[in-house]
Amino acid sequence: MFMTKPLFNVFFAALLAASTAVAQPDEKKQFIVVCLGDSITKAGYPAELEKILGNARVINAGVSGNSSREGLARLQKDVLAHKPDVVVLFFGTNDGRVDAPKKHVPLAEYEKNLSTIIDRCVEAGAKVVLGTIPPIDPEPYFTRHVKADFDAAGGLEKQIREYRAAALRVGEAKKVLIVDLNQLLLQDTSWRSPDGVHPTVEGNGILAQLFAKEIKPLLNAANLDPNNHIGVGAKPIPGAEVIINGSRKMLDEKWIYWEGPRFSSSLPIKWKIVDDPVDQGTVLMTDDPVAAGGKYGTADIVTKKTYRDFRLHIEFLIMNERGNSGVYLQNRYEIQIMDGDKTKHGMGAVINETESPYHAYKGLGKWNSYDINFRAARLEDDQVIEKAMLTMYFNGIKVHINQPINQVWGGENSGIDGGNNGGKGITDTPGGLKLQCEGHDVRFRNAWIKEVDLKEPETDF
Repeated sequence: MFMTKPLFNVFFAALLAASTAVAQPDEKKQFIVVCLGDSITKAGYPAELEKILGNARVINAGVSGNSSREGLARLQKDVLAHKPDVVVLFFGTNDGRVDAPKKHVPLAEYEKNLSTIIDRCVEAGAKVVLGTIPPIDPEPYFTRHVKADFDAAGGLEKQIREYRAAALRVGEAKKVLIVDLNQLLLQDTSWRSPDGVHPTVEGNGILAQLFAKEIKPLLNAANLDPNNHIGVGAKPIPGAEVIINGSRKMLDEKWIYWEGPRFSSSLPIKWKIVDDPVDQGTVLMTDDPVAAGGKYGTADIVTKKTYRDFRLHIEFLIMNERGNSGVYLQNRYEIQIMDGDKTKHGMGAVINETESPYHAYKGLGKWNSYDINFRAARLEDDQVIEKAMLTMYFNGIKVHINQPINQVWGGENSGIDGGNNGGKGITDTPGGLKLQCEGHDVRFRNAWIKEVDLKEPETDF
């Protein structure tokens, strides 16, 4: 992402507007955000971040001259002791100091340090936002540092590229939010002081805005009350019908196999009721041997009742890496469940039509939730005049807003209308809620649905 200075100013202004437009979380709870870093952090962006967030205490844990090595050494005292809700992790400038052997942290150790810091923060219950090494102006930088040492290692830009790439690798592997400062700040120098490295007063504000953009949704989601009917543990809204409660009785009463072209199982439903791996009680497990190897459509289950417009809540947990299932609205439109996939075919995507909101995913062995307002397609004379549409919260974070859905993907084995004109031949037939079985261990619990009548093409909550 490369920006001219005027374009960056527009981008920054948009961020500022967005930060004021987002509803603040409930004032009853004050969150703790700790910013762990070096002198760039110490220079002051955490104070600006606190002003933007409004209901968070932001602790500046930046120490001049620190690398990821020192950051890891003081993690417990300076970060975890505060019991943070969010940790901003931002090292690299000193790690890449090949001119200072005592400061320099080789790439492999840098990656390991970042990984360990992230693991320990997550284990302590904190969300992590990871920043990449920002661009450096070489001319003033080399008035204080030995250029020959950098040249011998391939040059300053090579060091910056490699440490940025290392941070990106760690962030993607650990599935944390990444703020790629290196690219976001590349074409605008107004954030940087004459020393070529540290932020100006304005620069602190810019850094704070970039981090706030990612942190605000985390705090909003963390502050959701189950009584608001959104997020893990949400209680049914008045008039909703519970369709999964972890009992065999409800499974048999309200669900049946979808007997599509590739159906290969037989009643009774082979999916199992098993103990909840996290909390008390029992849950539903996608377990039918005929689907082994990813054979979707062989043992999918669907509600006996069919729906047009509805409000849905469903919770899922993936046990193993690359675990895969899917939630099919009207037995047509798939909302993907897939660990490790951040593409348009990936976790939380309206499959093949939106980007994956992977940042909202809590990870393996943890309960996740989808809250969806869905409006069916409208037809006249057998022609679609208004496409199907949805708004969706993923773990309390609003990730799709009035998202139109163009077609059924995956062919005739995917669901209703999948074989009609390549999935584009949408009909007016109502359909049930379908859950996909692909031979993976995915668990479901606390699912409820309410029929509604959305007369206008508006699905936002």
